[in-house]
Amino acid sequence: MAFADFTGTNTHDGVQIVVTQAVLDRAKKGLDLQTGEPDKRVWEYTSVTTCANNVPGGPNADLPCLGAIQACAGNTPQQGQGPQIQLFRREVDAKNVPIGGWQPIGTTCFPQLVPGKPVLGMGLILAAFHNTAWALPIVHIQPEGNVTLVTLPTYFEVRWPDQGFQPGEIDPVNLMGFLVRIRPTNEGYRYVFGDGDTEQTDSGGGTYPDGDIIHAYATGGTYDSRIDITYGGQFSVNGGEWLGIPATENVTIPGSTTVLKVSTAHARLVVK
Repeated sequence: MAFADFTGTNTHDGVQIVVTQAVLDRAKKGLDLQTGEPDKRVWEYTSVTTCANNVPGGPNADLPCLGAIQACAGNTPQQGQGPQIQLFRREVDAKNVPIGGWQPIGTTCFPQLVPGKPVLGMGLILAAFHNTAWALPIVHIQPEGNVTLVTLPTYFEVRWPDQGFQPGEIDPVNLMGFLVRIRPTNEGYRYVFGDGDTEQTDSGGGTYPDGDIIHAYATGGTYDSRIDITYGGQFSVNGGEWLGIPATENVTIPGSTTVLKVSTAHARLVVK
């Protein structure tokens, strides 16, 4: 994202000016936003997420929306990770009584730097996502008992432990006084059969005869099998809509290892 000066380039809607970190710093210090010189006037600041119908003091002013997330999507921390915030100010007198209404200043992808009330930034939300206690997939194998035969179709299935958060479960965290709910999503499994073969799929597998993750071993031995999962996620702030964690933040977690014994069957004739 290109950052314009305070009086510089407008954003795509032709209205909102992109505010630089320098301007935000001047606002916090009570300086003139354009010159950086001392300002005799006193300003009160507030902000809203850049979402439709959001206005200062509105009931959903602090709730992020898809547009505010997308406006800063793909940015590095140095570029500002959003959500995009619209900054306002109004002049107050010596008794802190407002003089006039709120005036829009512009937008920024640095919510943690805006003056006024604390604003929850994506940096904290992404950190909470990565700190999730992920559930580790468990391999369930048929034939039962983790024993199979060479060349026999062997069925694999994902099962879940009681510990950790699996896809669809909600991990609530408190960030800066906001209730943030993190909901992991399944972005794909990788079945590791232990003999060098793997399978990448969205399927959770299943049991005989309907399971669709089937593997036959060519030689006998013991094999370490597991199922890795790639987690994505969604989040919600203060009961607001569910929004997607950027796919660039997806994380792959190795599942628990199960040792499978593959035996060789020998046919022989028996005289009765």
